Amino acid sequence: MQKNTEKIARIFAEKANCELINIKDVSEVKIEKYNLIGFGSGVYRESLSPKLFRLVGKLNLEGKNVFVFSTSGVGIKFYNNSLIRVLESKGAIVKGSFACKGSFIAGEFTDKKIFNIIGKLSQDHPDDRDFKESERFIMRILNSI
Repeated sequence: MQKNTEKIARIFAEKANCELINIKDVSEVKIEKYNLIGFGSGVYRESLSPKLFRLVGKLNLEGKNVFVFSTSGVGIKFYNNSLIRVLESKGAIVKGSFACKGSFIAGEFTDKKIFNIIGKLSQDHPDDRDFKESERFIMRILNSI
């Protein structure tokens, strides 16, 4: 397991001096005490985690500052848009969106050759440049609240 998104989440948690929660380990999250909440996921089959969407659906996010982040083979923010729309529909204040490449092994989920190429291009990501960009991103978010 690559844990690409977790690597980025750990940078955010360290820079923001905050708690990191893996939704795989919890059934309920009490968000009342938080003034900023980041929602992150790897991209699987061109979508963020369905479990993340289910969790967001249960939360009262009215007026909460939030941001979305993801890692994928191509590292584009486009994949974050569907979650951003859900967050906005729940009254959350979306402060930003971050995405970077994440390493993956194409053969683990497909036999399509194009994904072998994308996999080679994303190899060794997230890398130092991705980590620096994630640090700049979270510092901008923290300075905006």
